Amino acid sequence: MRPTWTNVDQLIATLRKRWEGGRYLLAYAAGVPWTPITLPVKAPTAAEMLDQFDDAVRWVEKFRQDSRTFSGSERFRIESRTVRGRNLGANEVPARIWIDSFEQLCALLGTTRDVRSLDGILQQTRISVPGLLPWVIGHPLQAIQHRAIWDEVLATVAWIAAHDTRHLYLRQIDVEGVDTKFVEHRKTLLDNLLTSLLPAERIHAGHADFARRFGFRSKPDYTRFRLLSRQPGFPTGISEVRLRTDELAAFEPEASTVFVVENEITYLAFPTVLDSIVIFGSGFGLTVLNDLAWLERKQIVYWGDIDTHGFAILSMLRSQFPSVQSILMDHETLLTHPKQWGNERDPGNRALPHLTEPEEALYRDLIEDRYGHWVQLEQERVRFAMVRRALQPWTA
Repeated sequence: MRPTWTNVDQLIATLRKRWEGGRYLLAYAAGVPWTPITLPVKAPTAAEMLDQFDDAVRWVEKFRQDSRTFSGSERFRIESRTVRGRNLGANEVPARIWIDSFEQLCALLGTTRDVRSLDGILQQTRISVPGLLPWVIGHPLQAIQHRAIWDEVLATVAWIAAHDTRHLYLRQIDVEGVDTKFVEHRKTLLDNLLTSLLPAERIHAGHADFARRFGFRSKPDYTRFRLLSRQPGFPTGISEVRLRTDELAAFEPEASTVFVVENEITYLAFPTVLDSIVIFGSGFGLTVLNDLAWLERKQIVYWGDIDTHGFAILSMLRSQFPSVQSILMDHETLLTHPKQWGNERDPGNRALPHLTEPEEALYRDLIEDRYGHWVQLEQERVRFAMVRRALQPWTA
């Protein structure tokens, strides 16, 4: 059997794993006094020395050789023990190794440059943004990973901390060498630093989006809609409008009915309906309609795909506007178009509390594969004659 005695590479691998876990650098950054490190060494026993004497001698020689650098200096201190046995005499073998200083550990692992980088980062931070020192001390490995850009990172954090961001976009951060891409590529780091530095009232904890979280203006949402008949307040000849949702919230079209559809061609081909508009939805992005308070005064009609996601969107919309009515999302529509069925990718299977009983029944049939595996009927596959029939209550 091959001997399983410890070699120097294994010891170094153990120390490197601990280093990468952060324990040694964390203690160094925090100024914790050094405690010598010791690791046990599995060496030949007396019985193994007797059975594999030549191998054991070679292992001891190799271990002692690997414990020194090319120049002959000691990489670590070896503590030995004596192995005795009949016909063997007394033989010294390594029992454990000791790392007596932080500098010795860094030399062994080749991490001296990292430590010098950390020293520089701590000094930079102490001068530029001292409020971030606790974060750096607590996350030295993360700081070192960004050593090449630490000046720009500190300058960005300091700029944000010093400015009222409520009327600014990220693009308006005015720091040399920093642009929107710089911020976007380092959002996690900047988020951690700003969260550590800024007072609680400057942080909007409910937002995952970086810009909104730190009070910047974010890219506006837009709502696109068509006028299905002449509407007061719009110039003659205008049939389609795209407005910022926050601005549309202050402008209420006089239409009494609002249709919401998901497919663009269906949206563009939607028939003429008096006193109505049709909104081009965007799946779960329909949450932007929550900002249009005037929708509560309209009759809202939703038409989506007959699949689990379509019903999830319907339930979500109805959670905000309980009077939402659906069309063409029923058993009759599905069963009239078997040749147009497709297969939904990644269907859902969660409770949708805002469906009507017929909608809930069809939703369960889809989940349970009553009509086939992951059956889906996309709205653009529904015959247009059926669309016109569904709209008769509004077009008669």
